[in-house]
Parts: sequence; structure tokens; C-alpha cells
Amino acid sequence: MNRVLTVARLQFVAWPLVFGWPWGILALSFLVNLALFGSIGDVDPAPVTGGLSSIYIVMLVACVTTITQDFPFIIGLGVSRRSFYLGNLLQFGAQAVAYAAVLYLLAVVEEATGGWGIELTFFGLPLLLVDNPVLRYLAFAIPFLLLGLLGIAIALVFKRWGVNGMLTLSAAAIVGFGGLGVLATWRGWWPAIGGWFADQSGGALLVGYPALLAVPLAAVSYLIIRRAAP
Repeated sequence: MNRVLTVARLQFVAWPLVFGWPWGILALSFLVNLALFGSIGDVDPAPVTGGLSSIYIVMLVACVTTITQDFPFIIGLGVSRRSFYLGNLLQFGAQAVAYAAVLYLLAVVEEATGGWGIELTFFGLPLLLVDNPVLRYLAFAIPFLLLGLLGIAIALVFKRWGVNGMLTLSAAAIVGFGGLGVLATWRGWWPAIGGWFADQSGGALLVGYPALLAVPLAAVSYLIIRRAAP
């Protein structure tokens, strides 16, 4: 357990990547949107932006970067692959809990101020506007955890199989998603797919399904790291 905690603490040494860039990019995105819609004036309907996604994207990139950089160093210190993996899970889990709490509070402030005085919806996206405060908090936290696990998996594929592994993974994703797109177009499934998503609640889309995806992703990542070379 001590090794796991040590690994988790070591990840915070690179605080600019862990804290600085995610929140810095989010702040820039927020300020740009605030200035843009503030200069436009009244807009009907009220503006809703996707700027909140910036912190999730940066966290995914940061996760991939930290895993690929730290894996050889920490394994070289005699830490087991299991401890390295669990330490990173602990770290990303703690980040998800803390970051979600901040985003939740910002969404509350946004509502209380009438969208920062200009009816801007930046932190409180419509899908997140659920009555249950716990579910609303989880809607911020679970996607963080899912993207952290995705970042770990991508980084470990690179460490295990190198560039060929990444290219193979990319090709498989293109063929898989592209094939599904072609099939849906050929069979005329897009209206039904759109209707299915429209019928889902925000809690299902941002909490339930991401949580279900996180479990097999965590298992696959653990299997990969057992054979990954530093």
C-alpha cells in the first residue's frame, strides 16, 4: 500500500501538467466565451457552449503523457507494475473527485449569477441539469475517471507495442467506427440512433454508461501493463 501511495504522490510532482494546464486551458476557454457572448449582447436562445470539454480533453492528453514518461522511471525504482497501475488509478480517482467538486461549485455559481450576468451556460450544460445533486456531481466526476482510464490504456498500448501498436489501434478504431457509420447509413439507422440518444437521461449518458465502460477498460489496462516494457 505504501508503494501505491508513493506512486500516486509522484504523479503530482509534475503539477503544471496535472493542475496548471487543465485549469489554465479551461479558464482561457471560459474567458473567451464570456468576452464573446458579452460583446454580442442578448441572444435568443441563451448561449450554450461546449467549452467545458476542454478540461476533459487536456486531462486525457496529460494522462497519456504522464504514464509514458513516468513508467520507465518509476519501474526503474523497483516499483511493481501492479503498484504503478494502482497508484495511477488512485491519483486519477482523486483528481476526478476534486475536479468534479470544483466544476459542480462553478455550475452552482453560474446558475446563481444568471449565467455570469449574460445568461451564458458554460459549466452547467443542459445534460448536467438534473435535480439530484449527487447524480449531478457524478456527471462531472465519472467522465474524468473514464478518460483517465482511457489515457492509461492508450499509454500502455504504446509502452507495450510501440508505434506499431498505436497505428494498429488507430486503424482498428477507424475501421470499427467507420464500419458502423457505413452500416448505419446503409440500413437507415441514424434516425433511430438519434432517437435513442434523445430518450436517454443525462444521468445515463454521463454517469451510467461511462461507468459501465470504465470497468472493462480498467481490466484491459491491467492486463496490458503486466507485459509492458519500461
